[in-house]
Amino acid sequence: MANTQQNYFELFGLEPNFFVDQKDLSSKLKRLLQSAHPDRHAQGGSQQQMLAMQKTTRLNDAFAVLKNPVKRAQYLLQVEKDLDTTKDHTVNDPEFLMQQLELREELDTISRQKDASELMGFAEKIEQMSEQQEAELGDLFQQNPWDLDALKVSIYKLQFLHKTLHDIELAEDKILD
Repeated sequence: MANTQQNYFELFGLEPNFFVDQKDLSSKLKRLLQSAHPDRHAQGGSQQQMLAMQKTTRLNDAFAVLKNPVKRAQYLLQVEKDLDTTKDHTVNDPEFLMQQLELREELDTISRQKDASELMGFAEKIEQMSEQQEAELGDLFQQNPWDLDALKVSIYKLQFLHKTLHDIELAEDKILD
């Protein structure tokens, strides 16, 4: 029987690392889901099917964490340093906080104006900022030893940018309605 306590990296046969090949991760998910699919265990009875369903759920949960750079970074700190950064959102960086306010105001203005082309340009700007922040986060994970305070701040900044991208999608839906 498989160890149900495997961390998400182990579940996919990966070393705990911030850098994950997304294509490799997707192909491993597909292969693991095929072998764990409840239909493959129909002859084993309801208990075998239930275990297969639980494994499928765990694989999907693990994939959702490992494919998302924010969640992957948070999970990596949890696995490697027993540090929960999912609730810690204090950033003492006035420049970043001011930037957050300005970006929120810019998005609100674009949303009120219902300007789809300006919203697309804003989305591109936030995407670039997100890619830059993700690269910075990756650099921090390559340092030895890890600067945990810098990692927490970098994760939070990336999380803010991802939330802004999500809010842009919501604004886009409203504009297109």
